Amino acid sequence: MRFAVLLLAGVLAAPVLSAQRTVPSGGQWLIEPGERSGFVRLTIRYGERRYHDSWNSQDDVPVSQLVGLSAADLGGSGATVHFKILRSAGTLDCEGWFDDGKGSGHFTYQPNADFVTELAKRGINGPPPTAWEQFQMTMAGVGVELVDELKRQGYTLPTAADLARMATHGVDLEYVRDIGARGYHLGDPKSLIRMRDHGVDREFIESLNSAGYKNLSAEDLVRVRDHGVDGDYIAEMKARGYQFSDLESLVRMRDHGVDGDYIADMKDLGYAPANQEELIACRDHGVDPSYIVSLKQAGYGNLSLDQLRRARDHGVTRGFIARVKARGYGNPSLEEVIRLRDRGLE
Repeated sequence: MRFAVLLLAGVLAAPVLSAQRTVPSGGQWLIEPGERSGFVRLTIRYGERRYHDSWNSQDDVPVSQLVGLSAADLGGSGATVHFKILRSAGTLDCEGWFDDGKGSGHFTYQPNADFVTELAKRGINGPPPTAWEQFQMTMAGVGVELVDELKRQGYTLPTAADLARMATHGVDLEYVRDIGARGYHLGDPKSLIRMRDHGVDREFIESLNSAGYKNLSAEDLVRVRDHGVDGDYIAEMKARGYQFSDLESLVRMRDHGVDGDYIADMKDLGYAPANQEELIACRDHGVDPSYIVSLKQAGYGNLSLDQLRRARDHGVTRGFIARVKARGYGNPSLEEVIRLRDRGLE
């Protein structure tokens, strides 16, 4: 499973066309034990000083994809290993060493001369991928298998440039299958890239399903993801006693800064806003646990939420109350304190 897809960072003085990029001849590989039997965690890195770019891809891959690497090699103790990572766009020829299931070393990159021909067989007859784009696809494991899956799911035919963009945005075969298996067939590759860029993946969809929000549209998924509403947030709200029949209410709560900690802290002080609107109103007016405690310490406890909001709106603080008392006003009521504040007493 791909859990950290790609890191592509650039600090460029001017835009650089992919056709002008120098394709690295190799890089570094790292292998650690995977979370599933028969899998390893593969990290591929390269650095290119000329453009200040770096690439770091990390996947859980079947050991069977590492051609020439045996179980004995994986469990070796300092022995040199040599294996290949074969992908439709190119091959990584790897050399290094292993010690107790962990290995590292370097690879050299060799593009697949037949890749453009294989794309053409599938109807991709426009401008072929540049050498740089083909390298990007190799690093990300994007190739003809992805093209075949897109066709199977009814997507429009991607261009070579589309495939290169999918590679750098983490849209690979696994992602397309995961999204498709959950009923999302978006029609065009650009929509897939948008979903991926906004963090909509299998885990996010499953978290919403588990929380009771199933069969959402692709737009709804992107929107709630952007606003920070996920399964954990929904479960937290339910655990605090707040149920919602629509996503819009959850989005509003999240946007206004209402979370589980805020609700719990308010309840600890004896305040349990009855509904969503009251929670939002308190949050928007700056009525939080620290403010309530500060007024209690100033001698104004057991105030209603309306009184707290009114005091906050008029700029009543613990410091202001202390100054009022220091000027000989005794122990004025909250309304008297508010009037003094409104009259400009500092």
